[in-house]
Amino acid sequence: MDALMQMIAVGWPLGLAGFILGALIGGLIARVRAQEAGGDANAGASDGPRLKPGEDSISALAAELKAAKELLEAEEADAGQVTDTLKNLDEAIKRANGRLKLLTKAVKQAK
Repeated sequence: MDALMQMIAVGWPLGLAGFILGALIGGLIARVRAQEAGGDANAGASDGPRLKPGEDSISALAAELKAAKELLEAEEADAGQVTDTLKNLDEAIKRANGRLKLLTKAVKQAK
């Protein structure tokens, strides 16, 4: 029990330092990747139209809604592709499981 208490007392600063170091390095890598992609590291998730001073608010709202709808449709298309991929993967796993069962049965009969 003493060894556990000593490990906890001595180990938590190292764990905290590792966590902070990992967060800093992860943030740095994310910024570098964002800059390589040509975007700003502090840019928002939406690259659609923004409300500009003096612009009609209703037309700006309509443009924002249109951009959001286009983004949603793109995500739905991606979700459909993911669904098809998962379906194919599930079928392949089931076929492999069936083959494994046949092999196991053949090995048991051979003994």
